[in-house]
Amino acid sequence: MIHPRAGHGVSWARRDTYRSDVTQPRAESSMHGEALIAASPQQVYAHLVDVARWPDWVPEVRATRVPGGIRLGCEFEVEMYGVRLEAVVTEYEPDTRFGWIGSSVDLSIYQAWILVPVAPGTHVIAKKVERELTTVLMRNSPAEEIYYAHQDTLLRLKQRAEGVEPAA
Repeated sequence: MIHPRAGHGVSWARRDTYRSDVTQPRAESSMHGEALIAASPQQVYAHLVDVARWPDWVPEVRATRVPGGIRLGCEFEVEMYGVRLEAVVTEYEPDTRFGWIGSSVDLSIYQAWILVPVAPGTHVIAKKVERELTTVLMRNSPAEEIYYAHQDTLLRLKQRAEGVEPAA
């Protein structure tokens, strides 16, 4: 699947895999997206690690609770798809890589952001794996909405880091 607005900033994006086991309400979805952002890795990274502000620009995030600063091993809460996840920062390499794992009874998510400096800015590689998503999908959101939310996050990150007003 290619994002319908890929020409507006996401260089390409795809759903890598989707599988489900017909005998259990389980599913796994792996997504990958890339974008070239005309901003430094430091500017891009600052938006990624500002977890308290995710609800302002990450489409599927409704709320976050960050009791302390974001750093390797810190715990935080994030509400996505109507589900509250307990999360932990598993990768924290300033201006290079940020990753986290979140889980609840219904859903597990791993998300990683890799930042590569390029002229004139940053090449961002976003990876996301969601497990046990079927239960959440059936209850809260259509599958396509969840896929495009991942890609919209890249577009919105690009807009924020470049200081561009989001398109309506």
